[in-house]
Amino acid sequence: MTSTIYINGRFLTQPSTGVQRYAREIVANFDLLLENSELEHKVCIRCLVPRGTPSNTSWKNITLEEVGINHGNLWEQIDLPLYLKGGFLFSPANSGPFLHQNQAVTFHDASVFAIPHAYSFWFRLKYKLIFRSLARLAKVIFTDSKFSQTELSRYLKQSSEKFKVIHLAGDYIDRIQADTSILSRHNLSKDRYVFMVGSQSPHKNLAAVRDAVELINSDIKVVFVGGQYQKVFNKEIGRATTKNIIVLGYITDEELRALYLNALGFIFPSFYEGFGLPILEAMHCGCPVLCARAASLPEVAGEAALFFDPMRGSSIAKAIDNIFINQQLRNELIQKGYQRTKEFSWQTTAYKTLDAVLAAIKTHK
Repeated sequence: MTSTIYINGRFLTQPSTGVQRYAREIVANFDLLLENSELEHKVCIRCLVPRGTPSNTSWKNITLEEVGINHGNLWEQIDLPLYLKGGFLFSPANSGPFLHQNQAVTFHDASVFAIPHAYSFWFRLKYKLIFRSLARLAKVIFTDSKFSQTELSRYLKQSSEKFKVIHLAGDYIDRIQADTSILSRHNLSKDRYVFMVGSQSPHKNLAAVRDAVELINSDIKVVFVGGQYQKVFNKEIGRATTKNIIVLGYITDEELRALYLNALGFIFPSFYEGFGLPILEAMHCGCPVLCARAASLPEVAGEAALFFDPMRGSSIAKAIDNIFINQQLRNELIQKGYQRTKEFSWQTTAYKTLDAVLAAIKTHK
């Protein structure tokens, strides 16, 4: 008997962040798993999307179907459950129809509860409603780390067993062709800069890196990727250090890979993360990781990163100076990073997720 799984494909209409990256990778690897003869006639996966969604996918075994008349939240909360008529839905992007019971959903973290000041009032209201409703109704909830499992259990007042931990992976970065033109455009030389990726959200901790810039003894550049950072990098940085800071804003995946491949190190200073995918991206590219000892980050990095105190700019500056002057340390971090990445793969993530979804379907028929 064939089990049908519907995918909430709203993520295909959204800008690409870590959440959408997860959704695209998990579904693409579902597609690869369906080529297995054991699953070929046992599982049917259909990805449902609003009308007009670009069909820029290369799936061979998953169908993309346009349904409903609305878009955005209305489509997800009204059109999608009406079309499903009780069918089993997998929502991979932190959101789903909050009155649909026959559902598996992925919640990447509990940040909307833990750091509410990072979000607008309406965003907080929406996601708190969705999280609380689905925490009670969903058949299974996936999350990225044991840290997030504990946080979600505490804030949503559900048993930790309700949240199934399945780690993510960074192996997709290996498929990307590096665009090294970004280096010449910004006068960046190999091993003469460190960089970080992050938005202006408070939990990304840009202010601590700003403070660290003024304390670095090494003559290297610090590159910031992800946003314009007006609230952080305005008049607070003195003229003496401005020459060492480069703010790139949003860049392509190809440019990001080039930065990883040529950097002295990658800085990840966040004090709240559900997983920290860039850690594995950097390790795949042989880029030493300098990482905050906070939230889920030690769980992801293991012993393959140089940790610092995210609340102290001096601790970050010391880590940067250490990898600049200590070539042996850099080499050790690179080799440990390569070894660490072997413990994560999207095929494993997809297999465990699909297996749990099928178990939920079987249990609740």
